[in-house]
Amino acid sequence: MSKLIKRFLPKRLLPRLLLIFLLPLIMTQCIVIIFFYDRHWEKIVTRFSNIASNQINLITYEYKNNGIQKAREVSARLNISFFIIKDINIKKNKNTIWKNKIEKNIKNRVGGEIFLFFGEDTIKFYQKIQENYVLLIFPKKYLHSETPIILFLWMISSSLFLAFIAFLFLRIQIRAIQRLAKSAEDFGYGRKKETKFKPEGAMEIRSAGNSFIKMKKKINNYISQKTNFLSGISHDLGTILTRIKLRLELMDDKEEIEDVKKDVMTMQLFLREYMDYSEKANIKRSSNVNILDLINDIISSSKTLEQKIKIVCTKKILFSTDKNCLHRIILNLCENASKYADEILVTITKNKSGLRIDIDDDGPGIPNYKKKEVFKPFYRIDNSRNLNQAGTGLGLSIANELIKTLNGRIELMDSKKLGGALFTIKLQA
Repeated sequence: MSKLIKRFLPKRLLPRLLLIFLLPLIMTQCIVIIFFYDRHWEKIVTRFSNIASNQINLITYEYKNNGIQKAREVSARLNISFFIIKDINIKKNKNTIWKNKIEKNIKNRVGGEIFLFFGEDTIKFYQKIQENYVLLIFPKKYLHSETPIILFLWMISSSLFLAFIAFLFLRIQIRAIQRLAKSAEDFGYGRKKETKFKPEGAMEIRSAGNSFIKMKKKINNYISQKTNFLSGISHDLGTILTRIKLRLELMDDKEEIEDVKKDVMTMQLFLREYMDYSEKANIKRSSNVNILDLINDIISSSKTLEQKIKIVCTKKILFSTDKNCLHRIILNLCENASKYADEILVTITKNKSGLRIDIDDDGPGIPNYKKKEVFKPFYRIDNSRNLNQAGTGLGLSIANELIKTLNGRIELMDSKKLGGALFTIKLQA
């Protein structure tokens, strides 16, 4: 039962708060209106119809006993129009509950063959006396009170006004929570241009906002210390390796030092990846990027990639994003694939939801239980992906962190086209 109720309840906070405020208000209004109409307005209608019945009986009595002239004098003093007609042609209208009640009360008190016709401003009463019909025209206010309707409209309008005021105040509180959530999301994705957040709203919301700001400063200080430490070590080691490489170049016996040079190159590759990982992603202003040209630039930067990569793109595709950041993501994924595969297929598609780039390879693939692990820093997979290949295990981790800053994601699946791994880049429009 509770699951069924939750299905129909609003999911967002503002509609829930409005429901908590409006539901008791509406129920109270309905109860008041029901009791008012059932008690107060019924008494008013009964009283008005009784008075009108007495006036009708008085006028018809004067008409029967003292003639038309006397009946007209009495009706004139009562502000009621009096006529004698021979035939009537009345089209019966559908009356409301209260009009039917007025007609029923008058019929019970007056008796005889009578008809009532409710107009816009008047109420016409017909009664057959002998061969003629007596027509009495009452002002509508004699039998129908508009005060309850005015009261009803006033209650509804005042409730709507109070609900609108409550909506404005609740929206201010919800806006403060939404800004806090947006700032936390930007911080979680590592966006440098984060939403400017200032604690506002109720005391509890301000307290949560201040706690978030303090936590954010501590985390930033911790990350800054670690990245500066890693960057400093990488820079110092890079300087030493450059000196070693220079001295190796000056040595004569090149055959003996060839293995040493390869080790130095591997260490330089490690240091470059460490430096990339320690740097914070710096997203510059987004611009329209020609995706096909971008991938061609990446391929042309490496002879290995030129030999292995094939591009499938049916048309020129422009997408608004940070060019340098997307360049690094695609380059890291392509370099990772080139280590383990002889053929790489890059497929570019764009639709209303955003951009999709599929990178298929014909390598040995990645087991399902390790697909989540490959995006962790310094993680290297087993021998099925050529463990002897140089690498630190940071390339996929860097790509995964950068894609988050672009509000996108990388998905890893088995390639149906080439039989290896499939890395899919998805960016929202």
